[in-house]
Amino acid sequence: MLDTVGLGVRVGGLRIGGLLERGWSVYTRTSLDGGDVWASTEAGGVRLSYGAGFAWLAAEASLPPLMGIPNSELLDLAQCREAVKMMRGVAEAAVGAELPSLDDWRASRFDVVWSWACEPSLYLGALVGARLPRTEPVRYGSSVLWKTRGGRTRARLYDKAEEVGAVVGLPHRLERQVRRREVVKVDGVKVGRAVGDVLSEKVCFGVLRDSLADLGLDRPIPSVGQTRSLLVNALGARAGRNSWSLLHYLIESGGVWPSDVSEWTRRKCEREWRAVGVSAVSAVGELPPLTLPERASSEGSEAQETERAERV
Repeated sequence: MLDTVGLGVRVGGLRIGGLLERGWSVYTRTSLDGGDVWASTEAGGVRLSYGAGFAWLAAEASLPPLMGIPNSELLDLAQCREAVKMMRGVAEAAVGAELPSLDDWRASRFDVVWSWACEPSLYLGALVGARLPRTEPVRYGSSVLWKTRGGRTRARLYDKAEEVGAVVGLPHRLERQVRRREVVKVDGVKVGRAVGDVLSEKVCFGVLRDSLADLGLDRPIPSVGQTRSLLVNALGARAGRNSWSLLHYLIESGGVWPSDVSEWTRRKCEREWRAVGVSAVSAVGELPPLTLPERASSEGSEAQETERAERV
């Protein structure tokens, strides 16, 4: 459910000299406002850094390897909680001092992942007009990445078997990367950055479900013929046929737009397609939607989840 997780906490009393003696690397970060001394190291699969100027300790790790589990497998929520506890333990041993409890730590990054047993290439090839808000799709090998203007990856849909070079039971994977400055809402409520907020079934499945909806993968993916009918019925015969011709060109070219199509026209077409419900188009007939398990929503289940999170 979670892959890479980044956490941070304010820790006073740590000396850069002491960290240097423990094998940490020390360097200076400079900016227009001046410089700050940092120390960094890697221990037990956890990447650690400490900023002396504001006494901030940061830890980041991929959770499956931390638990001794192949990265191609999904962790359940209990395993994710155990891995986060291990991150704190590794950090505490690396700094040689007692650290605050996990209640005081804040998440700077959490990558929510889910996998399916279907053939990845069918869905990757269908992603024509699909995008997440304020991102651009970038095709790279057997994956599609959605990047912000700053170049940060916000999500990727890819073939895990191709990535690891081995047979994988659930090869088709969606990874949604949530970073520090991104505002994320689930059911209309802003997600906090406490550890308990991140280690929540509601939050994890909510982020994944919203991402699938934005990409148009939470509903049946229409075939080329079905898409033509949708556009003609919604836009009219002439505009619908013209729009479909451009969409068909994209399908045939693997998502590459014609060089004479302006950015304005591209955005306009993509908005029209999404409004009609066309974000993905299958060249091999209608594809079934990518579904997620139904999250337990009873008060009893929520209470148990809250209780477990409080024990973390």
